[in-house]
Amino acid sequence: MKSPEQVTAALNAHLQEKLERTGCTKGRLKAEFTSTLLLSLSCIRTRDNKSMLIWDFDYPLQKAIRDYLEICGPHTAILQVDIDLTRESFLYTHLSKAQHEQQKQLAAREAEKEMQQRKEELKQHLAADTHPIGKALAEKVAAALRHGGIGYSHRDYCGMGLEYREGQYHYGELWDGGMHHSRQSFDNQASFVQWLSQQSNASLSNIHLKDAFYWGNQVITRERLEQFLQHGAA
Repeated sequence: MKSPEQVTAALNAHLQEKLERTGCTKGRLKAEFTSTLLLSLSCIRTRDNKSMLIWDFDYPLQKAIRDYLEICGPHTAILQVDIDLTRESFLYTHLSKAQHEQQKQLAAREAEKEMQQRKEELKQHLAADTHPIGKALAEKVAAALRHGGIGYSHRDYCGMGLEYREGQYHYGELWDGGMHHSRQSFDNQASFVQWLSQQSNASLSNIHLKDAFYWGNQVITRERLEQFLQHGAA
């Protein structure tokens, strides 16, 4: 059986040859065990300082990596080798399965924390615009709705819409371009205008819903109402 020094030297030689053939002097090998061995080699091409990602590993290099791991890192989940040919440097970093799992859990917690922060920032941003729609705009919208509704038409969730049908005004969710259930209905124009005039971008932003997917997602806004009056669609 080869010694640790021998398998390390063999892997270094194969990595050096791979980088030199690619025109690089610095790079990083990453070998990760999942259900199989995943290999990648990122490097910087010397002539133009261009980043490259190498996925093609010939059999001798793959064997050198497997031989190294078998002898020097049988419990390794991730092997990283930082290569600097200008200094003849090969820096090896081993990560065990337990360490790898800890890193994944930490990354997941950080991602969740970041997501929650983004949600909170979005909620605060949407909640800040409390300027009322106003009666003048609401009356114009009520009149225009008798000739066509406000709403997007595409697959799946289409946001919030406004419609006038069968003598009633309706505000509700649109799915596949249609409002199947009204969130609120108004029997006459006066009650609809009273309600809409008191709304704002904040109150119509859906931030009261638990699922952040709906926050600000294709909701009714002052801008959409004005666009509707100008172009007949919003």
